[in-house]
Amino acid sequence: MATMWWKTLESFERDLKSANDSRVENMRQWASDKEDEADLPGAGRNPKARRHFRMMRVAAEQELGNRGQL
Repeated sequence: MATMWWKTLESFERDLKSANDSRVENMRQWASDKEDEADLPGAGRNPKARRHFRMMRVAAEQELGNRGQL
């Protein structure tokens, strides 16, 4: 799978709209994994990044819900 990265929530949401169902699920999983990584103790802990990735995960879950996938 290609590397995924979005700097803004707006670009992430824009890509969600044009993605197929499996891509949206991959984006949700990616955001969830990044959210978990940002909450690791030590050097990896970054509350601001955690919030950023949480908003991306929630947006992906909402898109899946709109498509009847959740």
